[in-house]
Amino acid sequence: MPEYEISRRNFLKGSLCACIAPAFLMGYPGLSFADVPTDKRLVLVFLRGGLDSLSAVVPYADPGYRSVRGKLAVSQKDLLDADGFFAFHNKMKPLHELYQKKELAVIHAVATPYRERSHFDAQDLLENGTAKPNGTDSGWLNRAIQVMGGRSGESALGLSVGPSRQAVLRGDASVTSWSPSYLRDVNEDLISRIARMYEHDELLHRNLGIAQENMGIADTKGKVGRGDRAFIPAMEAAAKFLVRQDGPRIAVVDLGGWDTHVNQNGRLSNLLGILSEGITKFRLKTPDDIWNKTIVYVVSEFGRTVRPNGSNGTDHGTAGMSMVIGGRIQGGRVISQWPGLSENKLFQRRDLMPTTDLRAVSKTLLGVHFGLSPGAIGRDILPGTSGLAPVDLF
Repeated sequence: MPEYEISRRNFLKGSLCACIAPAFLMGYPGLSFADVPTDKRLVLVFLRGGLDSLSAVVPYADPGYRSVRGKLAVSQKDLLDADGFFAFHNKMKPLHELYQKKELAVIHAVATPYRERSHFDAQDLLENGTAKPNGTDSGWLNRAIQVMGGRSGESALGLSVGPSRQAVLRGDASVTSWSPSYLRDVNEDLISRIARMYEHDELLHRNLGIAQENMGIADTKGKVGRGDRAFIPAMEAAAKFLVRQDGPRIAVVDLGGWDTHVNQNGRLSNLLGILSEGITKFRLKTPDDIWNKTIVYVVSEFGRTVRPNGSNGTDHGTAGMSMVIGGRIQGGRVISQWPGLSENKLFQRRDLMPTTDLRAVSKTLLGVHFGLSPGAIGRDILPGTSGLAPVDLF
């Protein structure tokens, strides 16, 4: 048969996969979730583009805040006080409520070791877990999964939620993927009939079975958001997978659009609302006993410039903020060695000065939450971090 000819079998496989592939776990055919070596969970939420932390958790009591921020300064009426110095943007009200319950901590003036301003390099460094872009081919969460006992060909402890697998999950350990379908929902009876028709085709029959099972787990029918709002059902689906006894233990979910160079205020308000709603949905889908074993870890590749640019936006900066959320953390705090916003305190006289290495936060979660040894963390997962003191989160 010529290469361009399509057989009936391949046509059916391709057509069916186009409809259901995003709705089931595609990492490795036939992977199961079983023999899980830990009952702790972690969701890494990656805010891609560079979050303007000074408009999210606002240092409103810093003497220089309003003058240096200009038109980007958040109005006092739009602030939810945290501790008399910092306040949450009012679009983050659900997260402020978690903060008040002491289930959310903010780490402010935090950065990776990266000091340039390329999205690509900054994201690569954050995801590979070293001190430089392209420092290694694998992601630090994949290496963590390997240390926990998740090896290639075994049960998948990692879950990538979204259309493509994140680099932080790249490596030798088995990781699987799930993404909501943007096509019309597939009739499950149709899938069952096709599965029976091809029950002697081992590969297709097995993948159809996985599809049926995991469409039921995620259960996002009628909930698939478009654009940025796709983050909300993605977080709901992540919760449904993670709460399973035999489910994955580490998930990664992206929310892009934070590169706010132009007319930042409206765009940022919308994104902060989506972020808050997605995390709230995740919490609502997570029973209390599982929530007490779960961490939601929110990161971004860098912060933004302290001063607004000429387009009522901000440009690529250095330090920003991270959030750690969960049932057992010592939350209700903004953890920061605050550097100040006066010009002589800024990094290169333009950016928030970093005072905490983001890898110290990651190291703390690996060591305290997952119970991994300092030696394994510093040698195998986050090389070069042995000298970083843990962050007081627990």
